[in-house]
Amino acid sequence: MDTTSADKEAQARAQTIEWPIRRHYRSGEQSVLNDPVVREQRIELVLNDVPLLAMLALPRDIEALALGFLVSEGLLQDRRKLPEVHFDAQTGQVRCTGAFDEDAAESIHQRWTFGTGCGGGGTGRNLSRLSECRPLDSPLTAQAVQLITLGQQFVREGVLHRMTAGVHACAIAQDDRLRLFAEDVGRHNAFDKVAGMALSCDMEMSDKIALTTGRLSAEIVGKAIAHGVPILASSSAPTAMGVQWARRFGLTLVGFLRGGRLNVYTGYQRVVPGDE
Repeated sequence: MDTTSADKEAQARAQTIEWPIRRHYRSGEQSVLNDPVVREQRIELVLNDVPLLAMLALPRDIEALALGFLVSEGLLQDRRKLPEVHFDAQTGQVRCTGAFDEDAAESIHQRWTFGTGCGGGGTGRNLSRLSECRPLDSPLTAQAVQLITLGQQFVREGVLHRMTAGVHACAIAQDDRLRLFAEDVGRHNAFDKVAGMALSCDMEMSDKIALTTGRLSAEIVGKAIAHGVPILASSSAPTAMGVQWARRFGLTLVGFLRGGRLNVYTGYQRVVPGDE
């Protein structure tokens, strides 16, 4: 998170293509210019040489995406023993070698539910499988003003979004700063990317805050629960199943984090008043 502004812009620019457009105005005038358009690639997830599924993703941080997805979907038998992961950009395959839960892998095919977002997002979990996760009993609290400040930092970090308006983002925060940040064409993928980054550096999640863009739907809430994040916040709205799952597992769900305010939908005890 210590990258310079110039480096961030260069990294973001590398994830786009320049496309010629004609821009029309109400006045009847028009202009010809190049517009940056975000890249996406078909990524195939392969477990022990067996293809599992494919998704559309921004071709960056793909190994982290795979790790985060494996835990989100309950595919790792032991998250303390991370699989070997290798992404081949030419074939679009991310190959994972390790011990995986065969029942969870089978459920991907039998129970896959296409999600409410873009990028081919979805989940193989249902509420009965999610019940294998432990309730979130973290004592973490955050002041409302702290969350508002983190939300403002989160928006500033989204260079690729400002450049293209074509991606979602997710971040992991602690105290008053963002620790990890990722962007993707799908908000599900963006969450899995930062979750995978956290797994790679053995980051404890019970004292962290996750910030995401887009709706707080059941799939995103399920991912937060699977990774043990106690507070999940977005500038957008939750869905009914999202708030129901959050309440059941003790997740603090924060929506409409923008414009100097926020709404707390579940786990109210973790968001406390605070003055500037």
